[in-house]
Amino acid sequence: MFKEKASTKFVFFYLVIVYVFAFMFWWSYLLYSKIEQHYSDAVNYRGLQYEVFSGGERIDFFHTDEFQELDKQFKRQKLMILAEGSVFFLILIFGVFKVRQSILKEVAIARQQKNFLLSITHELKSPLSSIKLMNETIKKRSLAKEKQDELLQNALNEVDRLEGLVENILIAAKIENDQYGFNKEKLNLSELCKQLMQNYLQRKEIQLSYDIEENIYIEGDKICLNSIVSNLLDNALKYAAHSPVHLQLHTDKQNVILSVSDNGIGVADEEKEKIFDKFYRVGNEETRAAKGTGLGLYIVKQLVQFHKAKISVEDQLPHGAKFVISFAL
Repeated sequence: MFKEKASTKFVFFYLVIVYVFAFMFWWSYLLYSKIEQHYSDAVNYRGLQYEVFSGGERIDFFHTDEFQELDKQFKRQKLMILAEGSVFFLILIFGVFKVRQSILKEVAIARQQKNFLLSITHELKSPLSSIKLMNETIKKRSLAKEKQDELLQNALNEVDRLEGLVENILIAAKIENDQYGFNKEKLNLSELCKQLMQNYLQRKEIQLSYDIEENIYIEGDKICLNSIVSNLLDNALKYAAHSPVHLQLHTDKQNVILSVSDNGIGVADEEKEKIFDKFYRVGNEETRAAKGTGLGLYIVKQLVQFHKAKISVEDQLPHGAKFVISFAL
């Protein structure tokens, strides 16, 4: 249905463009024909009149000053039509290009919003279903305490996942409306990253490692930095395809370098800028294997820019992706 609506928009758009161009060329042709006919009639009339008033003596009108002036006037009119037509044509081409860009942008936004609604439905429903199932299992069955603790921990992990999802939606909305309150302070980024890694390592199904240099301090917002690291880890784990994910934090002479790398599917060169756009996700939500909302990397980019840092995505050889953030010392 969405593709049909988009196709209908473009068909109507191209029909209007064809009509406008045909209309322009037709009236240009009529105007040129009118001027040419007027020029021809004027030459014939003036030539005949000139011969009559010359006393019957045969004089070539085409070599007179009067004809030369008439011919110059006709050429000026032709040049004016050509110049004005060319300017109008260029303006029309530019207008068509800008309108087509706007339509493509509208279609892309509509597609991303559709994908967001599909993904958010799944992302909200999945943890809720898991939590309900685990609670029902604990309630209806007599389980050993060890098994109960495992189910409760899994339920808490799902709650954390749901909380993170809601938090991302709220942060994105606040960023969009310039309502996010930032509070910078001196933070031990090393300890913050270690704490986050310990929380993630409680999940047994993931392969996670880290290399964190001790006592790296920066000026930043603690909540923002937590969100940056968490979203990068979530993104890497999502696309890592059960391969190892590695976080590294170190300093060089001028920067604090935070990187998260994986050995998953990687990011195509043409997607490396787009993935930081709001709601943007590679592929179609109905066929994409990895689920998500398209907000994580958008939030990371916005919060990184608030800290006056830079983020880039590189190829992780032999395959995978590496996200690198540089904080200036």
